[in-house]
Amino acid sequence: MKFINQLISNLETKNSHVCVGLDSQYSKLPDFIKKDRSISDAIFTFNQKVIEQTHDLAIFYKMNLSFYAGYGTEGLEGLRLTNEFLKHNFASIQILADCKRSEMGESVKMVAMELFDWLKFDCVMVTPWFGSDTLTDYFADETKGVLVYIHDSNPSATEIQDLMLVDGRYVYEEVARKAATDWNINGNLITEAAATYPNQLHKIREIIGEDMPLLIAGVGAQGGNIEDLRGLFGVNRQRLIVNSSRGIIFAGSIEDEKQYFQAVRQSAVKLKDDLLRTARI
Repeated sequence: MKFINQLISNLETKNSHVCVGLDSQYSKLPDFIKKDRSISDAIFTFNQKVIEQTHDLAIFYKMNLSFYAGYGTEGLEGLRLTNEFLKHNFASIQILADCKRSEMGESVKMVAMELFDWLKFDCVMVTPWFGSDTLTDYFADETKGVLVYIHDSNPSATEIQDLMLVDGRYVYEEVARKAATDWNINGNLITEAAATYPNQLHKIREIIGEDMPLLIAGVGAQGGNIEDLRGLFGVNRQRLIVNSSRGIIFAGSIEDEKQYFQAVRQSAVKLKDDLLRTARI
């Protein structure tokens, strides 16, 4: 199935807007997970338990590769096992590689072998700041998605992304326009922007239109507010996905396994309910 068709099907049937960020840094895992386990087994076991608590709520699972690759082959094996588990048990839930791999030509083939063939991701995140030829080679396979980050959540994002062009528009606005038109040649491009910049976020939705799926970062620990997402949910209120990483996977604070993962689920359910309420306002 085409990447975009599967995504829209999930959005229209699952009654959720939640993306679970599995940024499962080994050093932050609870001791009851790490005890008597290798790094790869601990990461996989933790992720498996989070998935078991959240799979009915998740539109996406998103992994920042840095939190795995930082632990070398053990960390990457934990990631590979996680994605293999998802593909075997919950194949309709798409997996996003948060890695900003802007490459071209032969390099793209290697990235595809790494992310799509070996690690089983469904979508790669790219940054557009090197130009369109670092994007186009990713568009060939319609079963895979390309996530273009339009406006970042970090405090210094405005240094480049909010520079004004000669026609009075901002750089991020032109990126949004190109993402929605010139670059989306096979219909498998989606976009991401940050709740920490609500004015820019609303402008991005205006530019990309109501039908294009938009992934939101920065809600929760980074300071973005769910209330600022009003009016951004798109066609039938079913084109917005909101990522939460630390706010879900590290919601548990009790060194009791059952209670810890109950807290994980409760946090994901709360995010789902808050988003559904906001979508209706």
